[in-house]
Amino acid sequence: MKSSWMLAALAGAAFSLGAVETAPIFSDYMVLQRDTPIRVWGTGRPGEAVKVTFRETSLSATADRNGDWKVELPAAPASAEGAVLTVAGDNTLQFKDVLVGDIWLCVGQSNMQWGLKGITGAAEIVKAAENPEIRLYQVPCVWSRTPSRTLNAKWKLCTPETVGGFTAVGYLVGRDIQQAIKVPVGLINISWGGCRIEAMSARESFAGIPGLEETAATVEKQIADMNSKQDSELRKDKQRLPTVLYNAMVHPLTPFAVKGMLWYQGEDNHYEGAVYGDKLKALARTWRNAFANPTLPIYIVQLPPFNYHKTEVTRLPNFWAAQQRFAEGDRYAGFITATDCGVADDIHPRDKVPLARRLANLVLYLSYGIGDDTALVPQFYRATPQNGKLVVEFLHANGLRTRDGKPVSHLMLAEEDGVFHPAEGVIENDRLIVSSDKVANPVRLRFGWHNVANPNLVNSAGVPAAPFDTAVPVR
Repeated sequence: MKSSWMLAALAGAAFSLGAVETAPIFSDYMVLQRDTPIRVWGTGRPGEAVKVTFRETSLSATADRNGDWKVELPAAPASAEGAVLTVAGDNTLQFKDVLVGDIWLCVGQSNMQWGLKGITGAAEIVKAAENPEIRLYQVPCVWSRTPSRTLNAKWKLCTPETVGGFTAVGYLVGRDIQQAIKVPVGLINISWGGCRIEAMSARESFAGIPGLEETAATVEKQIADMNSKQDSELRKDKQRLPTVLYNAMVHPLTPFAVKGMLWYQGEDNHYEGAVYGDKLKALARTWRNAFANPTLPIYIVQLPPFNYHKTEVTRLPNFWAAQQRFAEGDRYAGFITATDCGVADDIHPRDKVPLARRLANLVLYLSYGIGDDTALVPQFYRATPQNGKLVVEFLHANGLRTRDGKPVSHLMLAEEDGVFHPAEGVIENDRLIVSSDKVANPVRLRFGWHNVANPNLVNSAGVPAAPFDTAVPVR
């Protein structure tokens, strides 16, 4: 009996080696990235000849001694006309209704993972979601100690039946992009509630990044500890272990060509302050290398206000500064503010539409040249003392105003003693003139510098100004 079982297993292994297979990102209804070489890869029998055909173009490759093969078809323009992608070796695979357009990675933890059917106004949004030019790819929540090549996922048409459990933020942004650019859009959801940025990073991510020496050493210790234990001995929330989500949820997709990345993560790292900005640098380097796109745009959602800690009220603002610092220091990154999109006692705000629309506007402006620079966040530039006041200048001011017509809120001034007092601000020619009758010689200003602050200073399009502390650098 045992020998029969072993023979059957060996026969199955031999069959799998003799059958050409593609990476798990390839399936019916997929979207291929336009205007860039189309990378197609997979496995087969060592020495097997593999021919890949899409529309009128064919290229061949030979599986190496490990059974790996890869081809790069020429770049193709966008097309909403479904075509067949054929991969032929000892056997033949055909993927139907394949479109060419732009693919966006939707990555993060629970606020990115949050399904469309659970948001404010979901019923009407889901009902109207039928769109054959949007395709959805849901990566399952899985983990692995080492880089994996397998994944149980398929592309799906965007319909009311398929979109309800898909990332709300990702879908809403993708919908707005597709409506604006009029080409197919593919959305890949890689999110898991409670995940840490370390889990979405590769083992090598943190090496060589200044300021992350301690992080790199800690990750190595955690990996060693993880590898010394059985699965049952590890923590239940595997999404907080280093590298395991990158290994299982990202690595199998690489080096698929994509347009860009939406990043809504940080709740589980919110207490780290400045170091998180360096971790974003590490993540960006890894993902850009993995997807073979050194200019991959990464768009960051600044976390909405939430009462993380009642006594450490500036914990989240310092994290906001780290997110902003990364975006400002990376020529291919951008960020949006979300100070008006939070709920102080609920880490999962249900009204995701305003945040997603703001993110879509930023993407459309920076990646497609659609819209104008009112999509950019007004940011602190400098503060100059003048007659007992601070004159504050902004980058991307674009018609500063208050959204409610009331005086500017959440302003605090301090002298050299570092004691902050409530202050008043007057908007003049896109500058903010700030003063307090309790501060004769102001040297430091805080704006919206509180975990649950929702200041009312916005630009002409209603985009909130980024919170700042003049003593905390953001570029």
